[in-house]
Amino acid sequence: MKSGDTSPILEACKTESERQLSQMRKIATDMFGEHPNYLFGVNGSVARRECTSGSDVDLFFLINGKVTISDARKAQDAYRSKLKDVGLVMPAHGGVFENPLKINNLLRTIGGDEDTNEFITRRMLFLLEGEWTFNRQLFEQTRTRLIERYVADDLGDHKLSLFLLNDVIRYWRTICVDFEHKTAAADKPRAIRLIKLRFSRMLLYLGGVAAVSQTIGLEVAEKRQRLEELFAMSTIARLQAIFGPAIEKPLARYGRFLAQLDDADIRTQLKLPGEQGLQTAAYQGLSDEAREFKKDLLDMLMDGLGAEHDVVKALLL
Repeated sequence: MKSGDTSPILEACKTESERQLSQMRKIATDMFGEHPNYLFGVNGSVARRECTSGSDVDLFFLINGKVTISDARKAQDAYRSKLKDVGLVMPAHGGVFENPLKINNLLRTIGGDEDTNEFITRRMLFLLEGEWTFNRQLFEQTRTRLIERYVADDLGDHKLSLFLLNDVIRYWRTICVDFEHKTAAADKPRAIRLIKLRFSRMLLYLGGVAAVSQTIGLEVAEKRQRLEELFAMSTIARLQAIFGPAIEKPLARYGRFLAQLDDADIRTQLKLPGEQGLQTAAYQGLSDEAREFKKDLLDMLMDGLGAEHDVVKALLL
């Protein structure tokens, strides 16, 4: 993979993501008007402004008040159908976002026996990359409440929000372990999942860690406000805000990753089952790039924050 300016692919992905978001928002408003208790949103590449030609739309549905799950599911199905009618690609059924979820459950279930993989996935992706498609006010209120759960009223000015940092770390380790579970069967596409883990999921993880790093030396209200500001940005924009020009080297590699995903022939190779996908030239090239990407991110983190930064120490112990 050759070096070069990757800003065109990054800008193209952002433009297409914004187009799809605008389309989804208009359809939702036309369908549901000003319904106060529905919150529809999207995770994944569209939310991160990284949409490529092979991306689908990772929708999520949250509800408030006295809305029943049954009524919400009907609204969800109708919305999905409308989005498919305009050519947007819906994910396969059966994932963790398949069913509507009450907002209070999203906020309440942090830790303990009830905090399943589904809960931590929905909670972390809402915070780290989520974007609204219907009911922006409720979306922002929910993000505020979630951050308040993580940043306690009595948290000292000099302290990190370890509660949040530990959950970000736990989520990253969870998806790393789940990767092996989800791709254990020989007929499962392993290469594309692994490459996405090593690029987009790793960058998302670092975006969460970096956000927490910015809370040292702030009062509780300022910590919460800073986190809200940072989580309102896409992952790339957040890292640019925190690390400045130092992000450009890993971002160039990330742009090449997105360009490869945008190539139909390469995606076809990566989607081959099991070892077949891992033996392709497409995977081998991206795997080499992923190793350098990880090194560049680590260099950026250490140079930008320093080995003595509390967030770096917290990652180790």
